[in-house]
Amino acid sequence: VVRKEVWNLSRESAGLSIHFFCNAPQIKIRYQVTGGFAMPHMPATGVSGIDLYRMDDNHSWDFCFGNYAFADTVVYSYNHMKKPSGRKKGFEYKLFLPLYNGVKWMEIGVAEDESVEFVPASEEPSIVVYGTSIAQGACASRPGMAWTNILQRSLNCPVINLGFSGNGKLEENVLGFIGELNARLYILDCMPNFPDDDYETIYTHVVSAVKQLRQKDKTPILLVEHAGYSNAKTDSTQFEYYDHTNRASRKAFETLTAEGVPSVFYVSHDELDFDPDAWVDYVHPSDVGMQRQAKVLEKAIRDILHEDNNK
Repeated sequence: VVRKEVWNLSRESAGLSIHFFCNAPQIKIRYQVTGGFAMPHMPATGVSGIDLYRMDDNHSWDFCFGNYAFADTVVYSYNHMKKPSGRKKGFEYKLFLPLYNGVKWMEIGVAEDESVEFVPASEEPSIVVYGTSIAQGACASRPGMAWTNILQRSLNCPVINLGFSGNGKLEENVLGFIGELNARLYILDCMPNFPDDDYETIYTHVVSAVKQLRQKDKTPILLVEHAGYSNAKTDSTQFEYYDHTNRASRKAFETLTAEGVPSVFYVSHDELDFDPDAWVDYVHPSDVGMQRQAKVLEKAIRDILHEDNNK
């Protein structure tokens, strides 16, 4: 059982995608969402929109722009799509769902003489991300720009997004559920929800979270520091506000390493290295920040999993 706030946020569709083959030159997608379309600092295309990507001949994902209309029913229309040649099932597509809304229902429509063939959910081990509003996707301009979805495309493997806005608190009940998942890597990116806690509380939560997951098996665990605040250099209070969080997290990592807890890895604030254009407000990344976080974590993940960083 998890807290009501966590459960309600879990009903939002951040990180979910629909994988299918389609041979149609026009695809129309209709759906309804459960909440408001936009937030003051995040557009409707990010909060409530969708993103369609198509696999090219080099196994890279190309972005497909769709004309959109937000009303009682949201409609995205993808027109003049390139016709597949020699591909009976058509092109391979991945549709990313809204980051900060739930989906009541959805229809994917094509002409009567064309086809859509859905791909079953992958059974391969996933990268599991437990985090905050930032992991959930705030404030990407569209779903495909959330750093977890960027990773899903660049690594071409399933990523489970357990980002809970304002509620990424390394909770025992949530970690218990995470430990039941078929994971190749756990990413714990909860520090942005800890600046209000004292040093000892943060330290204890990080140590306890890692040890709880480690009781299950030796799946690698990647700890990520707080990326900081956009105004840390201009607001006299903001530097200490996040820095004490990272100092406690770093001390926890050092303790775990000294105790010989295996397969625990770390990405620091300095490695993330956000510049002034990386934020939308004081803490939530822009698309620039999302790309930066995805790039840094992709390298760390490939190193941990011993994959080629040149792919």
